[in-house]
Amino acid sequence: MTASKPAAQQLRDILDRGSSQPFEGSGCSDHVSHRNLAVSVAIAALLLIALIALLVL
Repeated sequence: MTASKPAAQQLRDILDRGSSQPFEGSGCSDHVSHRNLAVSVAIAALLLIALIALLVL
């Protein structure tokens, strides 16, 4: 991430990019972004479960 843009502008750019028409091709980039989201959510859930387990024990 670069410091040349404010955080709000970077967020707008990311959201605008997600709503734009996909590049004509294999659709690979769309698949990768969904896979990365699923992996991120899974890791966050596992870390939350580990934190709860540590707090309970």
